[in-house]
Amino acid sequence: MAFFDFFRNMSFFKERPTEGLVADDLDFEKWIAAHRDWRRRLINHIDGSSQEVLDETVICLDNRCDLGKWIHGNGIRFYGEEQIFQHLVDDHAKFHQAAGEVVRLHKCDETKKAVRALTGEFDIRSMRVISGLEELERRVKT
Repeated sequence: MAFFDFFRNMSFFKERPTEGLVADDLDFEKWIAAHRDWRRRLINHIDGSSQEVLDETVICLDNRCDLGKWIHGNGIRFYGEEQIFQHLVDDHAKFHQAAGEVVRLHKCDETKKAVRALTGEFDIRSMRVISGLEELERRVKT
């Protein structure tokens, strides 16, 4: 309990309701790691080393992954008024659209285009999500 009391007393949470705040709501490194794992999953999918079935119609949805569930749940509950968070929501949605496009291209036997999409739009969107999470963490913890 003392751990959460520490964060509840931080300036960010001083005037905000914190009922229901859990460790995951403050574990930005967890969300960054979960997000980064998508690149590995897509690379393994493209190179054939994965047994995972990836469906672009599901991947393009931003509320199905662990980070997305957090964003649309406690993330928006505790950070939704922050402009940083609002940008994160948008960047995360665009990231999933880019991931879905990588899978779609690969599925259509357009592997070279899939790799270009992965190292282009996907990586750009991914960096923006990570940057948004890092910026939100700085805002919350300083």
